[in-house]
Amino acid sequence: MQQEAREQLKKTGEAAEPVDPAPGLLVIETDAVKVRYLDGWHDVKIGLVAGYEAEEMVAPSYIAARESAEEFGPRLLAEAARRGALEVACWEGAVTQRGLAVLREVVVVGDGAVWIWNLAAEHFGERIEILDFYHASEHVWVVAKAVYGEGSEAAKRWAEERIEELLEGGAEPVLKALAEVKAGSVEVREVLRVELGYFRTNASRMEYAKFREMGLPIGSGPVESSAKHLVQQRMKRPGSRWSKEGAQGVLNVRSRMLSGLPLVA
Repeated sequence: MQQEAREQLKKTGEAAEPVDPAPGLLVIETDAVKVRYLDGWHDVKIGLVAGYEAEEMVAPSYIAARESAEEFGPRLLAEAARRGALEVACWEGAVTQRGLAVLREVVVVGDGAVWIWNLAAEHFGERIEILDFYHASEHVWVVAKAVYGEGSEAAKRWAEERIEELLEGGAEPVLKALAEVKAGSVEVREVLRVELGYFRTNASRMEYAKFREMGLPIGSGPVESSAKHLVQQRMKRPGSRWSKEGAQGVLNVRSRMLSGLPLVA
């Protein structure tokens, strides 16, 4: 059913199922969880689309599939369209000419995967992109462990100070601290190079003080918790191994049940 919705959206540019607008601000989150298949362990991607009111997620809906990012992106977009992402908020341009449609604003919360931001840029108009604060914090710890040694008090102190700066001041103070780190080896220099690029690239998605002031979510906790009640409780039982087709059938059913949708359209 999700496959049909994806193909229909691709053909028409409109939601395949009746639109069920999420209330308030539209929030989109993604995550992945490991599931054991007949040929080994694979990532199952999960998408959450919900309304956001009074700093709470409301009326969430879910999708899940073992797919590549290229395949999962259109599936996520189809669900976002069903929840109102393609609604026209207003029109811009001269009154006497064909105007430019301005789509509903959305908030996209991601773990830093490039395909998420590419999907958002390609398909959503007005949007706010937020890098999950926990994942950003993990990158601070990568540097701390590389420079000061895993488990050391110095690493703990440096990381905690940088994470507090990140929460209050965004990427800028962290970038300054990274630039001041003295690399003692080729390995540490490489870590610094990678992490400097990471924080520079995602700086606009790390304005956490502003996002919190606006009452926006800065974490992807809701979709991460859905990994447990959508996937793990049913599919990660002792000895369970799934065929790709059988697993997708279960994922489709559980996604629709948890989204409050009928199992048969």
